[in-house]
Amino acid sequence: MTNSIGNIGNTFVPGIPPVGINEAGTANPSGGPSFKELMLDSLNNANQLQLDSQQAVEKGLLGEDITQAEVFTSVKKADLALRMMVQMRNKLLEAYNEVQKMQL
Repeated sequence: MTNSIGNIGNTFVPGIPPVGINEAGTANPSGGPSFKELMLDSLNNANQLQLDSQQAVEKGLLGEDITQAEVFTSVKKADLALRMMVQMRNKLLEAYNEVQKMQL
């Protein structure tokens, strides 16, 4: 039987292996950030966008030097980041439930 996971590559850029997988098809912990680190970075980024959005709205309400377009863009970025995090959570829960359904 061949190693089917080792044959999976990046479909957008052929020849580049998936992140975290070395040539033998096994996990490479020293090759880059872990999944946990990526998730925490994404969560921190979404939180920072939310805080920036809140500050932009406050500046706009106080009449400081910020345009409505900048406020709107900031709010939309925060909204998009939150929606992405919710979708990531949904996919993780879906994968967890699939693993739970597997029989040993």
